[in-house]
Amino acid sequence: YDRIAQILEGKQAATEDSVLKGYFKQQGLSKEEMEQAIAAFKQKKAASQPDVNAIQNQLTQAQAAAQAAQLQSAATIAAVSLGIDAKTIPYVLKMADISQVMGQDGKINDEAMKQALNKVLEDVPALKPQAAGSTGFVQVGAASGQQQTGASDDALKAAFGLT
Repeated sequence: YDRIAQILEGKQAATEDSVLKGYFKQQGLSKEEMEQAIAAFKQKKAASQPDVNAIQNQLTQAQAAAQAAQLQSAATIAAVSLGIDAKTIPYVLKMADISQVMGQDGKINDEAMKQALNKVLEDVPALKPQAAGSTGFVQVGAASGQQQTGASDDALKAAFGLT
């Protein structure tokens, strides 16, 4: 029975090949053109398959970028809460070691963030927030831009005939 099955399979394969050759001849294709068309089809099919490794790499890069942005945002918020001047926050963040503030669970430890920022402020005291003192000029009286607007509005309305 095995020998008969092999003969039938061989006969079936030969029949399929002859049918395909007949079809390609009918379409006006030679054997070489047929092989080229099949090779081109296989290349196109392989090219359309997604590259899982490339997609995985892109995902990893996107996750790292999102985590870095999240750390930067949390560090900025912590710096503002410490009263650091907005002009010096970028410098403080560049000097702070915020690589250790992310926990294993992916959450940011606020206390560790504040410690990292305070360490920078201890190392560079010039970046510490300055207490608002009463330095400079003290204004006495109304500012030059604050005039009685009611009288000038009435004068303008009268000049343009709007009253």
